[in-house]
Amino acid sequence: MGNDRGRSTRAAVLDAAADLVAELGWGRVSTRAVAERAGVRPGLVHYHFASQQELLAEAALLRITTLTGQGLDALEDAPDLRAGLAMLRESVAHVDSSDPLHLLMAETHLAASRDPALADALRRAVADFRRRLAGWLVGRGVVSAVAGDVAALLTAVLDGIALHRALDPELSLTRVDALFETLTTSGGGSCTP
Repeated sequence: MGNDRGRSTRAAVLDAAADLVAELGWGRVSTRAVAERAGVRPGLVHYHFASQQELLAEAALLRITTLTGQGLDALEDAPDLRAGLAMLRESVAHVDSSDPLHLLMAETHLAASRDPALADALRRAVADFRRRLAGWLVGRGVVSAVAGDVAALLTAVLDGIALHRALDPELSLTRVDALFETLTTSGGGSCTP
């Protein structure tokens, strides 16, 4: 029973921390605010996490990897490459500057520029995303020899769209649509069989 309560407390603290990073920014989150949001005593936050940085890093990475993992799981249901690419495009096409996931990711990227351990963990999370995306691409007919490069390019394009759409909601995605179209036609060169 105690282990279940401990896991539940830890999960509530992580959820609260991720929410607060998105709402307040990495540097403005306090363990007291996290405890209050999670509905626990501040001492419990310190019991579960050695430092505030450890808490924020774990919370941010958990939220990011969970949500991107869910996105990749949903991608598996796409009937073909074209539909999957449309899903990827839609996942970032309407991002705005107040989107909590966008804010959490931006804050985490910025914090990683100052924290080598967080940067390493984030690098591993991105590599895992790219690896899974490459596997999905191969399963949809992209040549395995280039699938990793295509996955890296798609990841960078999606990140770029999210960043730019948050600043400019009117940004045209016509060129991105054309790029995605080349991946689904025989004119895509070495990307498709």
